[in-house]
Amino acid sequence: MRRTISSATTSSSWRGKDDTLPIGGRTMSSSSWTTMSANNEGIFFKSLNPLAPVSIVMIHVLLSCNLEWAHCWSQITEYHLLVPDLPQHSRSRHVGPFTFVLAADLIAEMIREHAHDGRAHLVGISTGGFVAMELIRRHPDVVLSAFISNAVPVSETWKNLNSSPRISYLALSVLLHSPKSVLFKATGWVPEFQNEALLKEIKRNITSRLYEAGTRETMSWTRDDMVQVGKTDIRIAIVTGGKQDFVEGAREMGQLLPSLGTNEGKNSRAFIVKDAIHAWNLQFPVLFARGVRAWVEKKPLPQGYELLEPLKPPEPAELPETRSISSSTSKRPTNRKTKDSLDG
Repeated sequence: MRRTISSATTSSSWRGKDDTLPIGGRTMSSSSWTTMSANNEGIFFKSLNPLAPVSIVMIHVLLSCNLEWAHCWSQITEYHLLVPDLPQHSRSRHVGPFTFVLAADLIAEMIREHAHDGRAHLVGISTGGFVAMELIRRHPDVVLSAFISNAVPVSETWKNLNSSPRISYLALSVLLHSPKSVLFKATGWVPEFQNEALLKEIKRNITSRLYEAGTRETMSWTRDDMVQVGKTDIRIAIVTGGKQDFVEGAREMGQLLPSLGTNEGKNSRAFIVKDAIHAWNLQFPVLFARGVRAWVEKKPLPQGYELLEPLKPPEPAELPETRSISSSTSKRPTNRKTKDSLDG
């Protein structure tokens, strides 16, 4: 059994007067502690605010790492946060090969061992969202709810663009090593949230093997997989960015999931953030975090989120008014002259 490698920290709001934390019947410094697995085969994760009573797991996009969430986790310090590096990424680089199944199983193990009561709310975006879906399908017992962005079965356009993953990988590699002004403009990464350490990790993580594995896994995720997720009866928010993502796919899943629920799952919904790009947790991290908090607390999502309603069927076109031949004939005026001549 693989085990996790933890790097845990807490914000000052959860520290005791003596700056220590009670862990397993003993006290440790509240600033940080690290637990290494015996066989060193587990995924790395950060544990933030461990004394907070409710746990949330935050799962990053392909090629990224836990640092992706830094501007979000600072907004939700009232929750215990578990923030892993996915297999073959950064400090979990030794674990692999990358698949949704492996990632889901390892994160489920992390939740059972480190989340409060062995359960957690899931937050995932893009690849992290697909991993969250796989985790729900395989381990619904550890999931309280899920807030998932840009992780629905992909469109045919996406499949066509990524039909040659190696070409897409080369294009992305060139972009990552372009001048920063070009990179940030192309990605929509907001200047105030740019993170040199994260960018360095992304450049280290990008390999053709990992990119192709992520693309292959994403392309193979289908509507049937979503049906299995829906049948677990987990309450799920499907969120999509209005600038770059498959809005109609999210709309469809927003109708499918609640139709399969029997209790909590009936409350699954789809939302759109119209100005959001794909990795919009790096664009609008405060809005993203506020949405997470509202969903976890079963409150209405804040301004900026719009419910994706089912499309209304088009109204039938109005036909031009027609008059029947018999009607028009009956109302035709009689030619009196012709009638008189015949009578004569």
